Amino acid sequence: MKLVTDYNENQTVENILTIDVEDWFHILELPSEIPVKDWIKLENRVLNNTLSLLNLLHRYNAKATFFVLGWVAQYCPDLIREIENQGHEIATHGYSHQLVHHLTPDEFAQDISLSLEYLSRVASKPIRGYRAPGFSLTQDCSWALDVLLDLGLTYDASVFPLKRNHGGYENFAEEAGLVTTPQGRQILEIPVTCNDVMGKKMYLLGGGYFRISPYWLIESGIKQLNKQDKPAMIYLHPREFDPLQPRLEMSKKRTFMSYVNLHKTEGKLEKVLDNFQFNSIENIWRLSSEVELTELRVA
Repeated sequence: MKLVTDYNENQTVENILTIDVEDWFHILELPSEIPVKDWIKLENRVLNNTLSLLNLLHRYNAKATFFVLGWVAQYCPDLIREIENQGHEIATHGYSHQLVHHLTPDEFAQDISLSLEYLSRVASKPIRGYRAPGFSLTQDCSWALDVLLDLGLTYDASVFPLKRNHGGYENFAEEAGLVTTPQGRQILEIPVTCNDVMGKKMYLLGGGYFRISPYWLIESGIKQLNKQDKPAMIYLHPREFDPLQPRLEMSKKRTFMSYVNLHKTEGKLEKVLDNFQFNSIENIWRLSSEVELTELRVA
């Protein structure tokens, strides 16, 4: 497929940095769910954590796409303005952080519409992209892609092409490109980046995987893709830079994945930013102008 960035061996590949803007209590499928109406009663840590992350990106002249919860935009509108003022892209993460495959099409449309309402109040540019909480877009709920198009969005970054607790879309193409929706329309899909590690497909570049993986393995994974003129995509959350955040009650496995190595996230990301170039989805794919894209074949 043709990448819009027109990479060649004499150019440095720009990679994609994405931040899912949510707070410490927005962890999915907790044993005891916290109702949305009670979120406002909890300590707000997303504001300061995101501002600190913005300072880090500024030091390395890196740009990112921030997938923001509509709820965060509702209660922290100045934060959204600051993200955009620093040259980053604003996209939506939905309003209430619900798994897509737990919703009906109407419920999903209402959730995205509400998020766009609050984001559009503070963002000066149109909102073009969406990422599902927990990468929960699966083959069984691919109808969501048509809902996104109905609401004016032009790309999705929700596909996790491996087996995953919250969903996963196995056998999905691992490159970004156009996909055909159930209604026969097309949307740009930017799936999570996977790496080939000793002959096995693995994910290294986001969330708990990023915090667990040693830096040399992350570096190797990015280089592996860049040598093929492909951008790697990293995803992180502001709470992953906050080792002092309150702890939620979860299983031992979920507790480990949610809180391991929080004190190392900032230093590890600094190394990555020092050695590789990063930009937003909007800038890399030049979404502000017409581009030629090749349709993906999905197994």
